[in-house]
Amino acid sequence: MALRWSPRAHPLEPAGVAASGAAARALARRLLGAPPERLAGLRGCLETSRPLLLLLGEAALLPWVDGVVYLGREPRAPTLLVPTTLTADVPPDLLLRAARRRLQGGVAAILPAPSGAGGVLIDVSVAGAIDPDALASWLEPSS
Repeated sequence: MALRWSPRAHPLEPAGVAASGAAARALARRLLGAPPERLAGLRGCLETSRPLLLLLGEAALLPWVDGVVYLGREPRAPTLLVPTTLTADVPPDLLLRAARRRLQGGVAAILPAPSGAGGVLIDVSVAGAIDPDALASWLEPSS
């Protein structure tokens, strides 16, 4: 599905943060330096096929590094996470239906594609506890 993104009139409350490439590695390093109690309040998933890291949690716990995209729950499709400051030109309920067909249900996130047009679909239902050892291993080849 072709998507075009435009600024959202009112930003959504952050419920997650996603990063790819160098920003994902910087986010992982930030997590490795975080206190255990902060990590306990977050869930995350790593994609090794493309360097992508996605975290879910309360807005106050979500870390920041340059290049991340904060995600919020789309009000008309609450199991769909979208950028907090952008809106797609496709109605949210249609986006959610398309995401569920591709992911076989569950919670999904859609990020703008690096090219600026289109979207990257992420299966958020696989998010789990943050494992510092897995993060460190994921960082090793690119450190």
